Amino acid sequence: MIYADIETAPHATAAPGGVGTCPACTAKVIAKCGPIVSWHWAHARGEDCDPWSEPMSAWHLSWQAHAPDERREVILGQHRADVVAPDGSVVEVQRSTIAADEIREREAFYAFFGSMTWIFDARGAYEDLRLDVRRPRNPRTPDYVTFRWKHPRKSIAACTARVLLDIGTGELLRVGRIYPDAPCGGWGHLIPVSTVARWISGTDCERRPA
Repeated sequence: MIYADIETAPHATAAPGGVGTCPACTAKVIAKCGPIVSWHWAHARGEDCDPWSEPMSAWHLSWQAHAPDERREVILGQHRADVVAPDGSVVEVQRSTIAADEIREREAFYAFFGSMTWIFDARGAYEDLRLDVRRPRNPRTPDYVTFRWKHPRKSIAACTARVLLDIGTGELLRVGRIYPDAPCGGWGHLIPVSTVARWISGTDCERRPA
């Protein structure tokens, strides 16, 4: 968790020795401010009230940082949406492995609040050359690409919402179609990270990039 309620202020970030309450369930939370992990709040009893939560990482926080405070960790029902974009759509930033059943569950839940976008961390696969992004000789559009993915995250094929893969090059791969069976591959379009960041922040336009 990025934010907790403390005696002196609501929506406070973690600081060494901090103690507060969870904005969603009001349970006690304590600040985790080690030298390696990103500073965050954790439930004192060790189990987060939101079963969809995942460990905070610098990558996770970097994407949330594009949104202003009031649109990060927005409580919707019993869950905390990572980011809510200016158009009201939910952006879920996912680094850890997630099962297909949970993907379907999250999409069904957030559908009540509008559209949804996934941002998955695919930097490791791209750096290890397991995710091979190719530009065809005669592309449909300048940003059109195909890809092959060795040892893919097959659960992504369960997504019906928009999927963006962060490949760590300053671009996101917007997945148009993925074929999970070996040899896994598909096609999509490359979108600059800056374009998505401006959409999340609301500094450019309120319509999400295609």
